[in-house]
Amino acid sequence: MASIEEHVPDHQVESRDAYFLGIKFKNVRTPMVQVAIVGLTAFMTVGMSIALGGAGGGGLLDTTQSDAAGTAVAATFAAVSFFAGTIYNRVGVRICLMFGGFGYAVVVAAFLCTAHILNRATPFVIIAGIMEGFSASLLWAAQGAVCMSYPMEADKGKAFALFWTLFQLGSVIGSIITLCLEWTPKAVNTSDTTYAVFIIIIVIGCFVPLLLSPSNKVIRKDGTHVVVPAMPTWKSEIMGMLRILWEDKWIITIFPFFFSSNYFYTYQGNDYNAGNFTLRTRYFNALWGNLFNMAGAWIMGVALDFKPKRFSRKVRARVGLIFIFIYTILIWGLGWTVVKNMSRTNVITPLVDLDQGARYARYLMLYVFWCFYDGMYQAYAYWLMGSLSNNSQRLSHYAGWYKSFQQAGAAIAYRLDGLRTSYYKMYISTWMILVFGVLSTTWVSFTKVQNHTDDEPIVMGEDKLGKEETIVQVEEIPKVADEVRAV
Repeated sequence: MASIEEHVPDHQVESRDAYFLGIKFKNVRTPMVQVAIVGLTAFMTVGMSIALGGAGGGGLLDTTQSDAAGTAVAATFAAVSFFAGTIYNRVGVRICLMFGGFGYAVVVAAFLCTAHILNRATPFVIIAGIMEGFSASLLWAAQGAVCMSYPMEADKGKAFALFWTLFQLGSVIGSIITLCLEWTPKAVNTSDTTYAVFIIIIVIGCFVPLLLSPSNKVIRKDGTHVVVPAMPTWKSEIMGMLRILWEDKWIITIFPFFFSSNYFYTYQGNDYNAGNFTLRTRYFNALWGNLFNMAGAWIMGVALDFKPKRFSRKVRARVGLIFIFIYTILIWGLGWTVVKNMSRTNVITPLVDLDQGARYARYLMLYVFWCFYDGMYQAYAYWLMGSLSNNSQRLSHYAGWYKSFQQAGAAIAYRLDGLRTSYYKMYISTWMILVFGVLSTTWVSFTKVQNHTDDEPIVMGEDKLGKEETIVQVEEIPKVADEVRAV
């Protein structure tokens, strides 16, 4: 039986070139180029937002408004993301990504208002958080579908690493911008100029998705198309989501893994970084943290795609999870020796600054190794989901559920922080939730990952199937797959 990713003869491969404003661009209708465009979108939208968030408090000394915004963002994000795959399958990748970036600009504007009118900006902050949560859920559903369904199986880890690097590079550049504008050690809150620059960059980034090719025009290196199952009505799309959830009931066993994947951001950003460092040092920490985050994603992504004979995909899934578990125990265990005496009432005096040499180094090292862990964790999560299917419809739902439970965890963490829960309880809850999340993934990683996933039909040009159409009805998928195998 032929594989559904069987090589297509060169004379039957359609053009990978595309035109934009009358200009020809060669080889852009390929998975990696499309992933790079999605990464560039995240670079200019989410990445800039993360640069402010990485400093803790949205760039403000008082984290109260940041906690309010974070709770609103995460709660809305969690609710909408469960159905975001449905919306993505109906409206497409461009609209999801374009609309998905605007909410980040609104939240930055809310922080700008907070810097001037303090708690009177709370209603705007909460509304902005809700807007970001809704728009971000669409952006990340589209990102997940593209990164997991466009590449070939052998390239999924590298594809995510490419996206994550571009995304985190936005945070790096954003941190450099803030460092340049907020270099004085006496700075307490981020300046109006910095907020304005970020808003402009984010708005421009919302239009980057116009460069994307239609999904059904993307051609892999073996000549196969990305198949986009057509859902003619909202009802059929919702029924499709419910069918996938029923067929893949085992997916609920990794929901705790999804839940824990952003829970630790609140402690790292608002409690550790914002609570112990000067403003410029917080941005400097974020800069180095993002660089280590990129390194973690690349190392894990490339390792999971590495294919020596003794390490099949099933083996790599197991080894990767074991490594994540060991790192979770070590880095959070060692971190406790550094933070155990910190409390909300026992603030470090004076705040740690980057010019303090040895005193600063130990705090920085802990922070960047947490960020390295984050990159590996996210890379493994996306690689694992991508190894479970090649079907874009199914993967868009996986991505939506991932972000839904991820943001549910983040919402709870932000709320606990807003209630001024002790640093001790925040740290221990973060550590234990991470351990449980990783352990909950064992069954899927050890039993569900196969060396090849055979669930996506390929649709060729008319020489192969007698028609040009590359969008197929969901009900036709098994039939089309059988036709392809028979050819």
